[in-house]
Amino acid sequence: MTLVYEDAIRNGEYEKALQLIFEAVEEEPDEEVHYINGGSLLHRIGRDEEAEKFLQKAITLNGASTSAYYTLAGLYFDNERYEEAIRLYLIAYSRNPEDPDLNFMLALSYTHIDDKRRAVQFYEVAHKEKPEDTDITFQYGLLCCQLSLYKQADILLSEVIEKEPHADACYNLGLVMLMMYDDKKEAVRLFKEAVNIQASHHLAQNALQKLEG
Repeated sequence: MTLVYEDAIRNGEYEKALQLIFEAVEEEPDEEVHYINGGSLLHRIGRDEEAEKFLQKAITLNGASTSAYYTLAGLYFDNERYEEAIRLYLIAYSRNPEDPDLNFMLALSYTHIDDKRRAVQFYEVAHKEKPEDTDITFQYGLLCCQLSLYKQADILLSEVIEKEPHADACYNLGLVMLMMYDDKKEAVRLFKEAVNIQASHHLAQNALQKLEG
């Protein structure tokens, strides 16, 4: 299905795209895709009240539209309405439980409401399905640190560091070296690496001061 406003969206011509979407809605008022795209674009430009109405309309038109639930959940997540986001993400999840991005967003949402234990299962699937995604791997490793799952945190944070320079991964892996192995030498090395990557990394700087006096 070719949509007349797709090129305008790709080119960043958002006002033009919106006008074309509104016209498409008038011409095809029962096509939920126009409401989904309109809601997504309205959210992108900060018109969230209108975006929410568009996306709710899409769900009303087609309760089987996973995309509508996922997009509205993203709007709620961005507005820190995590409980509402989870409710909608779970509806989408029930239809596509192996989707890595959906699992990642559920994991983040549960983390934000401090239900870290429940977040673990979703991080596990997200990482399994998308192991190359360092953002997923880092957030999963960070959660494992917070839950004192140090062996798993060691594996995950090491994976991140092997793929790219990542100051936060170095810092948190340094903490793992201290908590799990009491390895101050390796912790110092990792804290220094964090500072080398990001000179303003105050947590790593403070850790170095404590360890090196």
